[in-house]
Amino acid sequence: MKIIEGLQLIDVAQLMVIAILCYVLTNSIKNTKVVDTKWMPFVSMALGLVLAIVTALVFHDKEIGKAIIAGLLVGGWTSGMFDGVQGFLNDGGTSE
Repeated sequence: MKIIEGLQLIDVAQLMVIAILCYVLTNSIKNTKVVDTKWMPFVSMALGLVLAIVTALVFHDKEIGKAIIAGLLVGGWTSGMFDGVQGFLNDGGTSE
């Protein structure tokens, strides 16, 4: 999450709203087993995108493009895509 926050695409309040709602909705969809788990990262990113647009409109953010990028990143983070990237960055890409 620090990576996304560090990009300063949107303010922290919007980021938290998107992250919490995206996490809850993604897990709700995952628990229904309607969507195969291999598609969940894409579902999560789509939810992040939609939530970012709605949040940007509610917060009267004029830079919706930045909010869309943040929504995609939050959706990826929510589905666990960044765990692999952070693991790679933290240990320098070396595995022992």
